[in-house]
Amino acid sequence: MSAAPDSQTLDTFIDSELVERFYTKTEDGSALPNVAYTSEAFYQFEQNTVFRKTWVFAMFAHQIENPGDMIPVEVAGQSLVLVKGDDQTIRAFHNVCRHRGARLINEPQQGKKTFVCPNHAWCYDLKGKLRARPHFFGGEKHDINKEEHHRADLTEVRCGTWHDWVFINLDGNAMALEDYLRPVTDQLKDYDFSDLRFGSALEFDLKANWKLAIENFLEPYHVFACHPWLNSFVGMDERQPPTFKDHVLQCGYTFQKTDPARGEGLPYFPNLPVEKKSRGDWFVLFPNFAFEIFPDQLDVFIATPNGFDQCHETIALYFIGDGADSKEYAEGRNTVIQNWLDLNNEDLGIIERMQAGRSSEGFDGGVLSPYWDPASQHFARLIVDSMSDSNYKKPVNSK
Repeated sequence: MSAAPDSQTLDTFIDSELVERFYTKTEDGSALPNVAYTSEAFYQFEQNTVFRKTWVFAMFAHQIENPGDMIPVEVAGQSLVLVKGDDQTIRAFHNVCRHRGARLINEPQQGKKTFVCPNHAWCYDLKGKLRARPHFFGGEKHDINKEEHHRADLTEVRCGTWHDWVFINLDGNAMALEDYLRPVTDQLKDYDFSDLRFGSALEFDLKANWKLAIENFLEPYHVFACHPWLNSFVGMDERQPPTFKDHVLQCGYTFQKTDPARGEGLPYFPNLPVEKKSRGDWFVLFPNFAFEIFPDQLDVFIATPNGFDQCHETIALYFIGDGADSKEYAEGRNTVIQNWLDLNNEDLGIIERMQAGRSSEGFDGGVLSPYWDPASQHFARLIVDSMSDSNYKKPVNSK
């Protein structure tokens, strides 16, 4: 992806008068306007700003379990390769040879000792260090002087892992990953992740902008109209509105009963406080990493942009201990998986309708509920602040 033109700024797409609506009282304000969902130019600018400046989910650690396993991914138009080293550390590099720019890998690889460029067989170790350049000084005159190769080493990208989730930061200037995660991890201290295991994943392709998928994930206002079972499980009068602080948006509820569709009978997190045994909470780490946590499961939700009007959703379901894979819990586990499939299928049509509606001159960012929608307004602030070199205003935090 080419860089956005120097002359392109946020004002190219959203004027300052509209931006003011993101900061005024919610009942007088709005969320993002149509251009944020329907413009290729906006999408490219967003990719070059929002997805470069902060930590972005790249892949699941279980996809490269052993040393020498590597996988290509794309973030903000950049092809990257993630690899597990002999030291068990996952590293990320730009997926390109430093000689003539050939892409190093196109498909996942297992158990490799080195990267070998398919063009001229330049060889790099798993830490990205150039180790050999065959015939570099002429026929049979190989360059193996490892001490002088640093200028030709692979270009490393900042990378960090939290549990099974690997994040990268393209511009290298984001806060430390632990600081980015801390507002969430501080709230999860009662949950012992040590026996949390990956169980299954669901994949969906949507004809909708990624932001609509994230906004829909966060807000519970649509539950009564779109999710009959979920509304019967926890009614609207029991639901709390989403809250937010800086780059974290969240919501939750306390349920009065259990249900097989929500994991009844599956193992719980060990030593869980009583109040957490009837609690469901969900979080969005801006821009597009989200998850829900219940007493017996954690469910990750990723909305990967594939263009201004398309995205790919991944829902990865994790269970505690044998709940993830044993025959004893197969029925309960499969009931949960089917419930997630049903719920998301109920969402898909609504999300795609919202994308279609973004082409209408009758919509300009929405008339918002002061109870349910402050988080949607805050999400708009996060987008414009990330796309602006100097923030319009300091982000507002919910009470």
